[in-house]
Amino acid sequence: MVVFQKRLKEARKQRSLTQESLGKAIYVSKQEVCLYESGKRTPPIDVLIRIANFLEVDFLWLIGMELEFPKAENRIVSLSEKDIEIIEALKKDSKLYEKFLEDPDRVIAAIGNHWK
Repeated sequence: MVVFQKRLKEARKQRSLTQESLGKAIYVSKQEVCLYESGKRTPPIDVLIRIANFLEVDFLWLIGMELEFPKAENRIVSLSEKDIEIIEALKKDSKLYEKFLEDPDRVIAAIGNHWK
């Protein structure tokens, strides 16, 4: 989780936060934040979510799993409010979200079969 360590420190410093102030905001000690940034400890999922929410960064970006789209000229992606709701709901279940990213068609087919 080297990417996580770097991004956590980067996001914290961009907001002019100390390890102590971040720790207080996410309900862990300064020492715990230090351990996360040094890679000596990996935070549990609930703490990762609190960190991402407090620092106002995307959870996937924080842990190094960014979504990448092939570059295309003049590509415009429009998402409706409903699309955004669906994505946010899907992100709440990290295992399902990872499966979806691996093979979206298979996951959609499985969901469709479940509802039939």
